[in-house]
Amino acid sequence: MRVTSGFLKGRQITLPKSSRIRPTTDKIRLAMFSIIQDKILSASVLDLFAGSGIFGIEALSRGAEWVDFVDINVSSVKKNTAGIDLKNFGITKKDFGRFLKSCEKRKYDIVFADPPYGFYSPKEILILVKNNEILEKNGILIYEEHISTHIDYSGTGMTLTDERRYGDTMIRIFREER
Repeated sequence: MRVTSGFLKGRQITLPKSSRIRPTTDKIRLAMFSIIQDKILSASVLDLFAGSGIFGIEALSRGAEWVDFVDINVSSVKKNTAGIDLKNFGITKKDFGRFLKSCEKRKYDIVFADPPYGFYSPKEILILVKNNEILEKNGILIYEEHISTHIDYSGTGMTLTDERRYGDTMIRIFREER
C-alpha cells in the first residue's frame, strides 16, 4: 500500500498484523480525497481507529495543517510516520471513547472514523463526536463501514450529507446539525 498523492506520493505503508485490520484501499482513498479536496489544505484532521495511519498520512501529504492519529495499537502508525520530516502530527495510544472525551480544546475540520467492521456502534461514535464538540463549525466526519452496517443517526445531532458505495465498503459523510 502506498500514499497516492502529494509530497509523500509513493511512500510505502506497512500494515498492522491483525485479521481485524482492513486498510482503506488506494481506490477508495483516491475517491474520498477527491470528494474532500477543497477541505484538506490547512485542515486539522483526526484519524480515529488509525490502524496503519494511511488516511492521516495521505492528509499530511496533501497539505493538512495537523493530524492526530488515535488507536489502541499505534505501532504501525509510528513505523509509517518514522522518517517523515514533519512536526505537525501527534500519535495517541488510547481507546477512541476515552480520547474523544478528553479532547478538551482540540477541534477538527475532518474526522475520519474507520473502526473494525461491526465491532463498534456507529451511533455511539457519532454521539461522542457531537457531544464532545470535536468538529469545527463546518467540519465533517467521514465514516467508513461495511455496506451491510445500518447507521441510525437519529438523535445524534449529526446529518448525513453524502454516502458512496465502493464494493462492500460504504463511505458516509456527516456534519453537525446547526
